[in-house]
Amino acid sequence: MTSLRSLPPPSSGSRSPARPLVCAAVLAILSVVAAGRVASARGDDGGLEDTQAGVTVDWRAGTLSATGGAAADLRMPSVDTARPGAVRRATAAASAKLRAALTALPLGGGHKLSADDVSRAVGRLRPVDVQYQSNGGAIVRAQVRFGDWLDSPPATAPAATLVVPAMRLAASPAVRMGGRELRVGAAVYRVGTAPADAGAVPAKLDAAGRLAVPSDGGLGDKLARGLAVIYVQKLLR
Repeated sequence: MTSLRSLPPPSSGSRSPARPLVCAAVLAILSVVAAGRVASARGDDGGLEDTQAGVTVDWRAGTLSATGGAAADLRMPSVDTARPGAVRRATAAASAKLRAALTALPLGGGHKLSADDVSRAVGRLRPVDVQYQSNGGAIVRAQVRFGDWLDSPPATAPAATLVVPAMRLAASPAVRMGGRELRVGAAVYRVGTAPADAGAVPAKLDAAGRLAVPSDGGLGDKLARGLAVIYVQKLLR
């Protein structure tokens, strides 16, 4: 009869204590890699996204987004008939959040949107995602773009590109060009150096917090009516 072999006794050498350290090191490396992947997927680039009171302000895309939800009206005869009302109520909830965020949105130099500007922008909100609940409720994600507060919203293609050493984020910064002062229709931001082929125009903040820009033909009119992409080396808070 063959007897079972006994297991060897645990080693008393120095290799076993090192295993937890190796595992910890591997986990640390994997955590760093995973964090890098998450940051890459989110497009983190220096604080160009703010979320407060349920509204996300994306300074890179030039959008404000909010989500609203609404339960089904149980008095409705069916789920299908309950959903349209739920969508309207959910959209209204998102709209209220966007209205509050637009009221507080910094334009630059301490300026804010007027009540009429806010109402104009909210009137142009776009549902970007609608999720229907099985019981007839709904969740709506709505969005407004920078410049929706203007009489004629700017095109999504940038009208001009500026490069500024340092500034605070401002949705419609003031610009000084020679003896003329104007306000950019809407501005979106990038952190870093502008591409060589962007045709970027250098600018810097003056003592009044305006962007001093060299006078260049019809650039002022383009800035006043359009969307400007502003490359910033350092964001001020």
